[in-house]
This record gives sequence, structure tokens and C-alpha cells, in this order.
Amino acid sequence: MNPGIPGHLLEEQRAVEDAIRTAFARASRAGGVSWSEADVIDDCGSDEECASARRRDTDTSWQSLVDDPRWDHEVGGGGFSFLDLIGFRYYIAPAMIRCAREGSGEFVAYALTMDNDYRRRVLDGINNPQARAIARFIRFMIAVHEARDDEIYGEVWRKAYDSHWRSFWP
Repeated sequence: MNPGIPGHLLEEQRAVEDAIRTAFARASRAGGVSWSEADVIDDCGSDEECASARRRDTDTSWQSLVDDPRWDHEVGGGGFSFLDLIGFRYYIAPAMIRCAREGSGEFVAYALTMDNDYRRRVLDGINNPQARAIARFIRFMIAVHEARDDEIYGEVWRKAYDSHWRSFWP
């Protein structure tokens, strides 16, 4: 069950979404790994299978994914761990907006936890305004889980924040 966003956090939720939209406005997937392709990569697919999967992803802007019911940002296979820097920057923006609206998204929290070399390399594709938007988003998610007395998932978001993002948002 998703209890939604606590009322006292709705203004911050809108501000977080605006910050993400502004910071990632120009993020493109051109030349990067697509969402369906990441699933094929996870399954050790061939180059031909990757190309076929990439053609299935017809979105032309990450903004179109925010409200697209066909796009699942909380997948068990593929997902953020199999994206390149370009794909990560492209898909993290709509995923964060969805999480901020829903008050959930623990797969996204794990994707933002900089606890291994791959995830640290992702930082090369994130500029300072984007890092600030990510940090603000994570702080918001911590506040949502604190308001719900949800210590388990609150801790997941705190770990993400402490892994790198703390330096971008007070």
C-alpha cells in the first residue's frame, strides 16, 4: 500500500519535481543505453538483441516517461545497474519524479547509493545542478519516510544520501 505524500510535504514535493525538471531538462538518451536494452544486457544478450531492444524504446524525451504507464522504473531485472552514463542521467529524472509523487521507490534509492565503482562512474555524467536536484530529492524522500515512521526504507534513503549526495544539499 502506498499512503502517498504527507500533506505538510506537498509544497516540497512540487519544488523537488521542479528542481529535477530544470536540472535535467536537456538530458537526452542519444548514444546511450535504453531501458529495454538494459534488460537485454542484464541477460547477456547479443549485439543484435540489444539493437532490437533499443528500437522498442521509442520515447524521445524523458519527460514523456513521467506519466507513461507502460514504463516501469522499479524493475527487478535490467534497470539502472545496466545503463551507461547517458542512459542513467536520462532515466533517473523521470524515476525520481515518480518516486517523489508516490513516496516510494526503493530500487531508485539503491541506484543512487554510490557504493561501487560502476555507480561512482555514473557521477561523471551528472553535473552540479543535477547533483543538487538529486540530493534535494533524496532529502525529500528521507522526510517522507520519517513522517511515516518507516525506519527501514528511511534508512535506505539515508544510506543513499550519505554515500555521496550529502555534499550537494545541506
